Amino acid sequence: MLDPTLEAEGLGRTDFSRALDADWGAREPQIADQLRGAKVLVTGAAGTIGAAAVRQLLALRPAVLELVDVDENGLARMARDIRSRGEGAAVALGFNALDFAGWPGLALAEAAGPFDLVLDFAAVKHVRSEKNLYTLLHMLDVNVVRQRRFAERLVERGLAGRLFVVSTDKAADPASFMGASKLLMEAAVFDAASGALTASAARFANVAYSSGSLLESYLQRFAARQALAAPRDTRRYFISARDGARICLLAQLACPPGRIAVPRFDPASGAILLADTAAAFLASRGRQAAFVETPAEAEALLAKGGDVWPVLLTPRDTAGEKEVEVFCGAGETAEPLGLGALEAVRPAPIDRESLRAVLADLARFVAGERRASVADLERAIGGVLPGFRHAAAQASLDDRI
Repeated sequence: MLDPTLEAEGLGRTDFSRALDADWGAREPQIADQLRGAKVLVTGAAGTIGAAAVRQLLALRPAVLELVDVDENGLARMARDIRSRGEGAAVALGFNALDFAGWPGLALAEAAGPFDLVLDFAAVKHVRSEKNLYTLLHMLDVNVVRQRRFAERLVERGLAGRLFVVSTDKAADPASFMGASKLLMEAAVFDAASGALTASAARFANVAYSSGSLLESYLQRFAARQALAAPRDTRRYFISARDGARICLLAQLACPPGRIAVPRFDPASGAILLADTAAAFLASRGRQAAFVETPAEAEALLAKGGDVWPVLLTPRDTAGEKEVEVFCGAGETAEPLGLGALEAVRPAPIDRESLRAVLADLARFVAGERRASVADLERAIGGVLPGFRHAAAQASLDDRI
């Protein structure tokens, strides 16, 4: 449940976070009215955004909160943390170590539902998961095939009043399979809803110190007296986990069906060089960053001790990396939401028959009913996302420190 604030890590407040605070203050009473006494299902509940959303939901007093995640250890930590804080005493809480779209997960949703709101955070989120055919197939299974299956079951059995799915900035003009999988997820879920279910989504910036993130690695490496690392010439816009959760709750309330909430700002204007995040992190701990080129230089500097700490700069040459985030892609249009911090994106038109054909092909590929190469998968996805070109690279994030 670790969620350091951006202020504590030296990254400071932003115009966006202040606008989001104002939106939350204005809309929280309406969200509280919506969810007080409601039944809510959260998938991917033990992840960074899922856990932050659960924290926000507990304060809104739903009657039932069913939490689903494949990470049984994460759920155990969450249960202990909630009970230790004395939260959720008036809420019927369920902690379920399940695959949200496997048969047991679908059966739980049917047995415990129907739900007023389903918040779906289940995802494979790392670009590094497209390192080989097998992990890529798993990504497409979780992010596309299972998302479609889950949304279809909710519609068929009348299990949800509202469905919200979390997407990513990488879905805008995707340069990686991960981004393409999230863009396909948006389309697949909206198509499954087809007016029978209010479905919406959100794309937003990097969540500082989220599980598996570069910034989280600073905590681990600093504690282990290891060099920090950052890619060169790469900028990112960061929000806190709490703000990410609030974006999701605002989006599910304010977004019309089939729309995607995105931050209402130019990400380049507030983005920070990742090298600077490392320096800010070290400064907040009384250390001075020294940027180095090689692991040997880093080791030599660490061996000296003292207040100077090495930050290894690496080239930005791995697959799918963008210099800065983009939230609205080609063919998509922005629409107002009546919020200071967020606006809506109307997706680019997609031929529904082509989409369904591609989804059927992907389902056969991930089930092993048809053999596929990476090129086959790229061609299949290109059949419905004609602008998609996978930016392949020799280097892998798994090869970086």
